[in-house]
Amino acid sequence: MRLTKSILTILLVCVAVSLANAQNISDIDFKNIRVDDLSDQQIQQIYDGAQSRNLSIDQTVQMAVARGLPQSQASKLKRRLQQVGGGVAMDTESAEGVSGQLRTPIPTEGPDSTKFDSLYAQTDSIRWARQQLKDKIFGFKLFTSDKVTFEPALNIPTPQDYQLGPGDEIIIDIWGAAQMNYQLEVSTGGTINIDNIGPIQVNGLTVEEATKRLRSRLGDIYSGLNPPNNENKDTYMQVSLGQVRSIKVTVMGEASVPGTYTLSSLSTVFNALYAAGGPTTTGSFRTINVIRGNETVATFDLYDLLIYGNQSENVRLRSQDIIQIQPYENRVEIDGEVKRPGIYELKGNETLQDLVVYAGNFTDKAYTDRIKVIGNTPKQKQITDVKKGYYDDYVLQNGDSITVGEILDRFTNKVEIKGAVFRPGEYALEDTTSLYSLIQRADGLMGDAFMNRGIIYRTRDDYTIESISFSVRELMQNPRANDILLQKDDVVRISSIFDLREEFTVSIKGPVQRPDTYEFAHGMTLEDLIFMADGFRQSATPYRIEVARRIRNIEERPETESFIADIHTFSVDEDLRLNEKGANFELQPFDQVYIRELPNYEQQQEVYVVGEVKYPGKYAISSRDDRLSDMIERAGGLTGDAYTDGATLFRKREFTQQEAQQTTDDVTDEDTSLEVNEEGEQVRLAQRQESAQIGIELPEVLQNPGSRFDLLLEEGDSLFIPQQLETVTVEGGVFHPTTVRFESGRSFKDYITAAGGFNDLARKKRSYIIYANGDVDRTKKMLFFKNYPSVEPGATIIVPEEQPTEGMSAAERISILSTLASTMAVIATTIIRISNN
Repeated sequence: MRLTKSILTILLVCVAVSLANAQNISDIDFKNIRVDDLSDQQIQQIYDGAQSRNLSIDQTVQMAVARGLPQSQASKLKRRLQQVGGGVAMDTESAEGVSGQLRTPIPTEGPDSTKFDSLYAQTDSIRWARQQLKDKIFGFKLFTSDKVTFEPALNIPTPQDYQLGPGDEIIIDIWGAAQMNYQLEVSTGGTINIDNIGPIQVNGLTVEEATKRLRSRLGDIYSGLNPPNNENKDTYMQVSLGQVRSIKVTVMGEASVPGTYTLSSLSTVFNALYAAGGPTTTGSFRTINVIRGNETVATFDLYDLLIYGNQSENVRLRSQDIIQIQPYENRVEIDGEVKRPGIYELKGNETLQDLVVYAGNFTDKAYTDRIKVIGNTPKQKQITDVKKGYYDDYVLQNGDSITVGEILDRFTNKVEIKGAVFRPGEYALEDTTSLYSLIQRADGLMGDAFMNRGIIYRTRDDYTIESISFSVRELMQNPRANDILLQKDDVVRISSIFDLREEFTVSIKGPVQRPDTYEFAHGMTLEDLIFMADGFRQSATPYRIEVARRIRNIEERPETESFIADIHTFSVDEDLRLNEKGANFELQPFDQVYIRELPNYEQQQEVYVVGEVKYPGKYAISSRDDRLSDMIERAGGLTGDAYTDGATLFRKREFTQQEAQQTTDDVTDEDTSLEVNEEGEQVRLAQRQESAQIGIELPEVLQNPGSRFDLLLEEGDSLFIPQQLETVTVEGGVFHPTTVRFESGRSFKDYITAAGGFNDLARKKRSYIIYANGDVDRTKKMLFFKNYPSVEPGATIIVPEEQPTEGMSAAERISILSTLASTMAVIATTIIRISNN
């Protein structure tokens, strides 16, 4: 694929270079041109070259086609050349709406430019409408698609009716008693010259006629070719075509690119039409005359070829033939539920049925009972409904518009049953005219059917819905007395008893393999539920299990009024086996089973020691009293390059749902887990894990193991001990944030100065420092003095910045001044009035 793209790119570059360097239009390689890829300058060069040779646009396009320009590009080139020549990008068809403006350049400036704006808009509208029309006309895309070509086939058996002429190559093969091969070209005089025989006239003969003449003449030197007695024939001959001649034909009338074309002598009418870009939007696809001399030898109908594959009138052309495309006489449009909606041309007395055939016939959703036809009268439009059976009799007129509607999305005989039957679904009303017969057709009721009540939903004439209730039990016991006649579109619903009650579940929590909520089943025991949860984990306690049960009948047990649940406790032995009472304990809906964990059971916990220790890596916490000093000792102690003042402890922190929302809004599904609340409902709990940096004093830890500086270890802790640090970083509100070399004795302000000093947005009082071990210190102020923190290797100095504020606009200043002036005037007036009083 990349190679193909590269070749295409190189080809386009070569075409562009050839255009740029071409001094004459005949030097351009039109064969490899794609008009859409040409710049306006390159089109201008082609146009200028054509003007220098006094060629019209049509003649230029014809010459380009003769030099190999694909037909799919010819109409595009014509439009681009017209744009250069006339200033408006339109084809000759579009020019009808802008008469007289094609050859006049349109001004872009000056007093006349405004009136031409509407011309541009009108031109765009014409072009769009014309393209819409082309897309609808049946057969038009055949001549405009870049993806198909129709060239005459040259590698075919020699047509016996092919008429020979000057330029054809004739191949004569002789075999048998004599062996010979002749490859002879028909001269301009129409003869071929054979040694020892002389010239033989073949011009105008068909291949079959020429074969007979050649056999007769060659029999003079090959006696076995035409013996008196056919039984003595021992020499044979075959005549075929080699290179075929070129012919010139003229395409005129309503052609997209009319003109004279050089084609292969094997070309047919259709090949010539394709070379000329096919008919225009006003041209006929069905009346295409082939004129030879003063006689019309054939009238080609493209529909015969496109629809029926009939090529009887697609005759082979001869030099000087004229293909004349007539204007269309009768064109109609069909839309809706046909397979090929579009605009079609009709001939003579063709009917609506003929049009349906041309359009590929109806789709499977077509409403065929009647078809709507909108036609024209001398004064106004009229609408006609053509009923099925009369399509063959209805003759269409020019400009008729036909619409094939879609069948209604409803049924004439449908009833439906839903719910607790073995085969719910839709049924034909003819087979199931009553409620009881519909239930029988659905293979009867299921065992969970709710027998007290069923409902029929019926659509009234005004499309409102009414419900008709019935007793399912009474219907099934006595259908003769309780049956109900059904109507079209009735929907019968028979509910399941499970649809009318809350879903029954039980749940198990604690150290089992799959703690979860499970569907309740009658007769389910405690042991069954533990089995469904894949048994206990190793951390399960061997002492007891609790089952919490809902209390329902408080009236019957007034002593339980203050209780929330009944608690049942069962013993488990050392092998985590229930006693007989617990194993056979029957569960009830919504029971919750709690399994307890061993009091001192914990899984292994790991910490990490990284950096300047002898044996960095993972270590397991051996006891709850393990501290930093213990881990350093187990890691073999510090190396000689360890920088103890920069040691840092990273500790994992888990946020709850509320904390996570307070710290971030980016909580995704991956950050959440499903939990079951007290009501048995699943809720999503947001969780986030982050590592917090904890500043530690490692020198104090090493000097005083077990002191308050020697922190207890937790699962996931990471202790990082760096190498000796030698730099200090300055960030924030300075002119040149940078990292500088640490020098003992340099102060906080010295490092600020090394970074260019405070900038205009710096909040000096808020400056702070982060030490390598994670500790933070800030600038303090006492009276009129600022106390800056000390600086250590590996530290980062941060100077916060204020948010820049935008200055007032001129309008804002004027508004404020106007307000002040008005206020001052009011104050002055008030003072004057007070003084006068």
